[in-house]
Amino acid sequence: MIDVERPARAEIATKKQLLAEGLFHLIGERIVSGDLAPGARIRDSELAAELSVSRTPVREALQRLERIGLVTMYPSRYTEVSSITPEQIENAHVFAGLQAGIITRLACTRLTPDEVQTVCGLIRAVSADLTDAAATSRARRAVVAYLAARSGNALQQSLVDEASLALARALKAHEVPADRHASVTAACAELEDALHRGDADAAEQACRRMYYVI
Repeated sequence: MIDVERPARAEIATKKQLLAEGLFHLIGERIVSGDLAPGARIRDSELAAELSVSRTPVREALQRLERIGLVTMYPSRYTEVSSITPEQIENAHVFAGLQAGIITRLACTRLTPDEVQTVCGLIRAVSADLTDAAATSRARRAVVAYLAARSGNALQQSLVDEASLALARALKAHEVPADRHASVTAACAELEDALHRGDADAAEQACRRMYYVI
């Protein structure tokens, strides 16, 4: 006997998962942007009403945000946007640089000529104004996101997706020291060259130097 209810249940489960995923990114981006500042309280009932959804996917999204350190949940009370320490910022910077290198290595030989041209434009935005911490952070995030989507490795993409919001918040005001400006600019040029040549080893090393973690 064919279980006609199974496809329907699977479809419902998929929709719920997609809803929770969307809420994870929506709430997370509010935290990254500062709309929800450290110490701000989030009540799942109020958020669910605002977004016209049930409380269940909101709670699931908040639980994921707690796992990556963006919020602290107090059961039966409220959820609070967490603070971030200088140590966490430095840890995020090192992690981001190492992961970016891996992603670049994976994507390098998979890129089409058109994709190389596109990502090189994104790389040039990184060194456009290294005195603007927020712009530099956004530019590096755009480079890594573009390459991660073309890495051909679902596990790596999942890791990046899970950590991207925490990294974005930690690094949005992370300034490139003045004495690193020249080396970061050079690393960006080296990264472009390596991607054009399809040299994964050189691309990985240049990407890490762009984050000055080696």
